[in-house]
Amino acid sequence: MNIIIIGAGPAGMVAAINAKNENNKVILIEKNERIGKKLLATGNGRCNYTNLILSEENYSSKDFVRETLEDFSNEDLINYFKVLGLESTTDGNRVYPLTLKANSVLNILIYWLEKKDIDIRTNTEVREIKKNKSGFDVITDGETIKADVVIAAFGGKSMPVSGSDGRSFEILKKLGLKITDLKPALTQVKLESKYLKHLSGTKVLGEAKLFKGNKEIDRRRGEILFTNYGISGPPILDLSVNISEDNFIEVPLINNVDEKTVDMLYSRYYMFPDFSLEEYLMGIVDKKFIHYIVDFLNLDKKISMNMISMADFQKIIEILLKSRFKVIGTTGFKNSQVTRGGVDLSQINCHDYSAKKFENLYIIGEALNIDGDCGGYNLHFAFASGYRLGKILSVKN
Repeated sequence: MNIIIIGAGPAGMVAAINAKNENNKVILIEKNERIGKKLLATGNGRCNYTNLILSEENYSSKDFVRETLEDFSNEDLINYFKVLGLESTTDGNRVYPLTLKANSVLNILIYWLEKKDIDIRTNTEVREIKKNKSGFDVITDGETIKADVVIAAFGGKSMPVSGSDGRSFEILKKLGLKITDLKPALTQVKLESKYLKHLSGTKVLGEAKLFKGNKEIDRRRGEILFTNYGISGPPILDLSVNISEDNFIEVPLINNVDEKTVDMLYSRYYMFPDFSLEEYLMGIVDKKFIHYIVDFLNLDKKISMNMISMADFQKIIEILLKSRFKVIGTTGFKNSQVTRGGVDLSQINCHDYSAKKFENLYIIGEALNIDGDCGGYNLHFAFASGYRLGKILSVKN
């Protein structure tokens, strides 16, 4: 079979490696000057490619991904890379290459692409796919290539500098496939607050909650980072896909808030009556938070704790545990790690990613309307879908 794969990202590269054999010729088409460009940016350049805690609950399209995850687990992906020659390590539940370098993953994949003599064509953009009697005509900016099988692995719209700018969806639209609305996911959130410049760089471990009015929409836990434009960190990235401009984000200013935290705050109130408010806060929060707290509540940081009324102290507790900030947007596709939206899953067979309308047309990875949480879940699905489809095609007549 002549197999053409459009997009040399994680899904496309692994699909190519697994599909290629003596019966299958594989052409891997990439519009960038080099392959795997987006892979190098994942996990802050460290390539968090799966997670030790993995289930369909980590994905937006639970029913569709279930079979993929059952067939190709986190252990399967770790072992697959081990067989290819790549060792792994962990940071918490996140799995990385042992080198903590994304280029180690890319270099291993390139080695196997070359070893399998796969035809890689960079600086080549696909303009159109046309169905013919026996297969497909893949029309690029330089030629028309005949294919028995076409795999769309061109990603979503996130991080357009890497090449995934969303334009390739037009190719599938022309064939009659439905593309759902595209939204940036796993991206930073912009806030409206005069304190951001001062808070920038501060971190807190805790639970971030997203509200619309007084209704809680979602909550996520992890390291929260304030920036000069708003807020970031894994829990914020996970919340970002549901963001709208009428939302609020609520975060604690104390690390690891639990059921004992309020008792601790009251205990300190009575234990240190001669402390100034600044001294009281100094032992429990980042120094940058102190300026924000006293200014927001219009209190004097030098006031003694024994001069603070219980009503004011309860306001201090409220801001320590539930600081609320108005959302004004996200940093968009430019900085998002993944796209929500893509090829409508009702048109795709979940067992092999084939298009129901067209025999031998497959869509894998981020081109599908599937997105996962922050923590290696999106790369896992990309690699898993590429692996499974490649294996299916390697034995297909």
